[in-house]
Amino acid sequence: MKGPYHSYRSDYPNQVHQLNFSLSQNYYVLKNGEIHYQAKKFDINWKNFDKTGKRHLVNYLIRDHFSGCFYAEIFPVDNIAHIGDFLFDAWRQKTYYEFCGVPANMIIGRHILERWPELQNLKQTLDVNIELAQNGFATGVRAVRDWEHSIKYYSIFENYKTLPGFQQGAEIICRDLNLRQTGKTDVNLIKWMENEPRGQVINDKATFDRLFRP
Repeated sequence: MKGPYHSYRSDYPNQVHQLNFSLSQNYYVLKNGEIHYQAKKFDINWKNFDKTGKRHLVNYLIRDHFSGCFYAEIFPVDNIAHIGDFLFDAWRQKTYYEFCGVPANMIIGRHILERWPELQNLKQTLDVNIELAQNGFATGVRAVRDWEHSIKYYSIFENYKTLPGFQQGAEIICRDLNLRQTGKTDVNLIKWMENEPRGQVINDKATFDRLFRP
């Protein structure tokens, strides 16, 4: 999985997933629930974000290293989801999006493991090898950049203007984004589907919770 100088390679879909959990520097939620974009980036981090008085957005994103295909959700910083709830959504079968399956390996940032040390349980219960990222690129920051650009686009539509609406549309939004032709690489979702993705699929939340938090 890991090559020289901490470069990463993968040979098939769901061999390696990259997990990202990050504060948005540009988006926050208004009192009426609408998503608001600010062009000038907030100078915030996990220690000082509350000083702005804004209800900042938090990105959850998991990216398949082989195909570039990703699934993402957003939450307000004062009501974030447990990482296990997000991973269940990311790995289960979905109604509107084909991407699914537990990976063989998962690269995460140290701050994620410190917040949710129970992630280590996945090695024992689902045979997922957990590896700490050696740099920002290893956590899929480029996919997060693309995801954040899309938030502005989708939130201009009435259905996705509010945070609850955007959250409900996560599968549809992610599928649309991963079917786009960039001209530089293969279409993410097509590459994921056509290269025999592997990995266990767990569709029962109670079962997944028991594996995640035995």
